[in-house]
Amino acid sequence: MVEINWTALVILLIGLFALAGYYKGWWKEAITTVFLTFLVLLSQVPTLAQIFINTLNFIISLIWRALSALSLDLVSALETSLGLDINGETPQLDAGDGHTWIIILIIFLSLAILIGRHSLPGWSRPTYPYEGYVATQQAAMYGVLLGGINGWLIISLVRVYLTGSTLPGGSSGTASADRVIVQATDVPLTSIADSFLPWLFAGLAILVLIAAINNRVVYVKDKEGYRKIDYKPPLGYTKQDITLAKDK
Repeated sequence: MVEINWTALVILLIGLFALAGYYKGWWKEAITTVFLTFLVLLSQVPTLAQIFINTLNFIISLIWRALSALSLDLVSALETSLGLDINGETPQLDAGDGHTWIIILIIFLSLAILIGRHSLPGWSRPTYPYEGYVATQQAAMYGVLLGGINGWLIISLVRVYLTGSTLPGGSSGTASADRVIVQATDVPLTSIADSFLPWLFAGLAILVLIAAINNRVVYVKDKEGYRKIDYKPPLGYTKQDITLAKDK
């Protein structure tokens, strides 16, 4: 069995996410903060977590029925390519299983990355009309702060999902004595779900979301005098025309 010092692991992950925040800037990290805080609140309120999972299961059922209603040839192709039995039992998520929440955590992190890249493309991933946004030192420093917070939230959520103490039904999470090959040492007795911190982060996430929207979306008047939504560089970001830069 491999032993890992929990404190060292937390410091390492916080450092890595803070470094990522330095390069991405605060605005993209803010999107991740909002997603993570939502999961933290779900871990604090099992009833709300169960409602969330029930909603996802309902959506999965609708998709599964739609797939099973397709032509036999298309169903066969999907089953072969995806390895699914579409005509079999509808897959459902278990709110009391830590694996379910770890998968949701990964999906949320992926969504946050995709939203950030699409709504605020960087220099290496420009969008038409080939404009990119570069984080200045100010945005980078704020990004370090939010990135570190996000890293701590992620490791805290993973711990909650592994123990399963606050999951709906009081599950044992993902841990199983006969399958444990890695054991953490010096783990604190309390987790983020056992304190007031989730509500503190909920307030922080609301402020961060308002700041992110306010720093990106602006109402302007066109030539006809109609108001429309436009976009501006967030605080600490500079907008650069990549086409002109390449021509130079």
